[in-house]
Amino acid sequence: MKYLFTLLICIIGWSSLVSQSNEGTNLWFGFMEHRDVGQTTMVVMITAKQNTSGTLSIPLLDWSTSFNVAADQVEVIQLPQIAETIGSEKITQTGIQILSAQPVSAYIHQYFEFRSEASIVLPIEAISTEYFVMSYQGINSRGVDYYSEFLIVATENETTVTITPSDQTKGGRSANMPFTVLLNAGESYQVQAASATRDLTGSHIIADKKIAVFGGDTWTQVPTSCGTRDNLLEQMYPVSTWGKQILTVPSDQAAFDVFRILASEDNTVVEVQGSNTRSFTLNRGDWREYQSSEANFIIGTKPILVAQYLVGQNCNGHQYGDPSMVLLNSIEQTRDTVTLFNSSFQAIEENYINVITRTADKDIIIFDGQPLIDQGVTFNQVGAKGDFSYARVNVQAGAHTISSDGCGVIATAYGYGFAESYAYSGGASFSNINANPIPDGGCLNDTVFFDTGLSPNRYNFLWDLGDGSNSTEAKFEHFYPNLGAYPISLILEDECIGTIDTLYKDLQITLRKAVDAADDIEICEGASFQLAASDVEAATYEWTGPGNVLLEEQFPMIDNAKVTMSGNYGVIGIVSGCATFPSFLNVDVKPTPRPDLGEDAVICTDLLEINLDAGDYDTYRWQDNTSSNPFQVSEGGDFWVSVIDEFGCEGTDSLTLIQQCPTDLYIPNVFSPNGDNQNDVFEILGGDIKTMHLRIFNRWGELMFETTNLEQGWDGNYMGTEIAPAGVYIFKLNYEGFERDGSVFDGQEYGTVTLVR
Repeated sequence: MKYLFTLLICIIGWSSLVSQSNEGTNLWFGFMEHRDVGQTTMVVMITAKQNTSGTLSIPLLDWSTSFNVAADQVEVIQLPQIAETIGSEKITQTGIQILSAQPVSAYIHQYFEFRSEASIVLPIEAISTEYFVMSYQGINSRGVDYYSEFLIVATENETTVTITPSDQTKGGRSANMPFTVLLNAGESYQVQAASATRDLTGSHIIADKKIAVFGGDTWTQVPTSCGTRDNLLEQMYPVSTWGKQILTVPSDQAAFDVFRILASEDNTVVEVQGSNTRSFTLNRGDWREYQSSEANFIIGTKPILVAQYLVGQNCNGHQYGDPSMVLLNSIEQTRDTVTLFNSSFQAIEENYINVITRTADKDIIIFDGQPLIDQGVTFNQVGAKGDFSYARVNVQAGAHTISSDGCGVIATAYGYGFAESYAYSGGASFSNINANPIPDGGCLNDTVFFDTGLSPNRYNFLWDLGDGSNSTEAKFEHFYPNLGAYPISLILEDECIGTIDTLYKDLQITLRKAVDAADDIEICEGASFQLAASDVEAATYEWTGPGNVLLEEQFPMIDNAKVTMSGNYGVIGIVSGCATFPSFLNVDVKPTPRPDLGEDAVICTDLLEINLDAGDYDTYRWQDNTSSNPFQVSEGGDFWVSVIDEFGCEGTDSLTLIQQCPTDLYIPNVFSPNGDNQNDVFEILGGDIKTMHLRIFNRWGELMFETTNLEQGWDGNYMGTEIAPAGVYIFKLNYEGFERDGSVFDGQEYGTVTLVR
């Protein structure tokens, strides 16, 4: 029952609205294709509020490095060139992961020569399953197309992703025609537009498990009439984190910025408040672009995404900077404390941070430990009512911390170089503010947990619990004694922005049903196995298992089984918020047999009998298809064995044995070249001689014979033409031979040989 209680809390109690920042211990990301393919520098900048350590890895490409970061410091790590994702519409292994012991904030920067861009990296808790892409039209330069693009990185195995591109793709996909790809954890999928004139902004991506999505361009100019160019790179925000009210701040020193507004639902009415207030209606996936040199307050009737583009130096009036893209956070996503990092990479010379806060809170904003208003910074009010204000702060490169005891802040970091720039938002929350926190239901005679995940310091709550009861709490529990549907309503008042929303849902109280797990599983390491639960009408399923695994399918398939996956797996079915009692099965992953034939070696079967012993197993199969163990080696060669253990698991090993005996040398001291075929030739006898150089001299030092041919000896003639007289001659032998371990050595032999006639 304790186990069940824990599961019920996990499933019913905690809302997905829990406030989430850009800090976390598990982060996935990737680098898109850059104009300068294969030449860019790609770095990750990691900061933390406390000392911590971790690993940065490209898991599927076997690259990893460890890191240690001190509190409030920055650790910069350069990625190898294999980190860049290249091409369109193919699965690659370029997903990058950060795992840390304590929460970290991470930012990425990609640059080469005068082309530079950066992005925030969101942790696993802040990403989700549905996105729309913000990008920009590409360009054609000297006959070469540079593309609008986006990148998907999977965080779990067996992730099904449905992609609906807004424009034709490089791989031939048609606009507004969905297609599906299946990705495993660490795999990436990049999509590029078919040509430089196309724009993938508004492309829709939805998955059945959490994914990270990045958007931008290999190289472009903003606006399209401005001739200065740069790459664009920004992590996309999940639709669940979009808001309805966004304050835009003009980039410091720039004549104007370009903005795009994108809608996730049909009939979204948007009003852009400013000196020239405008309004328009957008449908799902549609977007509108405009230019502005002033701060604007943007209000949508439904959630919207807003991007701000820094323009090229030919147009910005500053003679510094190039295009860059940043997604803006809604004022519903303020945070009490934010930490950002301003970069100095690739010749960035000027750094700025835009700070947004409620006007009533501007005097209590703390910037790097000091009140911001004491640092000579001016706040400017925005909107018809002037409820919000912004400040632009010129800063040095490095980490900066901003905090507020009021309704919080939003912050954006950006910077300029002579012909490059970067921009990203990181100073905000990324909470799932568009989810309905009303639970689906619960089980008869069980407590139902209600949790908005919102701060009571900012929000007021009024619950109608459908049974005549009310509550004003953000988080509480309630008991329903009878079966049935209870109409629940929640009125949410956001005191910081002055909005009131009402949410509804019928909460179902049902009888607890039963679920059964299938039989225990015994599997060999490396194989696949499938968990199975019995059918429960209208149920969703959750499996838990070793290593904190969480699987949300009735029949999840697990590939490449590891021994660490052994253990109990529990499953529950959830029907309208009522979880079944858990059922369990055991998975026993047997380790792969590991026969050990030893290391590659040099052998001499003339001197020693060689037997290869694979160990104690049920069956054996050697390279010659024999099945007895040990295997007797008669000569050198390549050897392998396949074994099967008592559980039916197969393992292999192999080695190479080089047949090479040590050099055996014999030099005769007499020969008689009389034609009787008995000792007619003076020759070097023995075996395993690698090379030789034999010379014969008479007593006056005159060379009589010379050869480097192992098969050739002296026939007793002077230089092969005149018969040499009987007598004593001197030989000199230089040779290369083999030691017992197969190594080669140089040898010399001197002596005399008697020629008898």
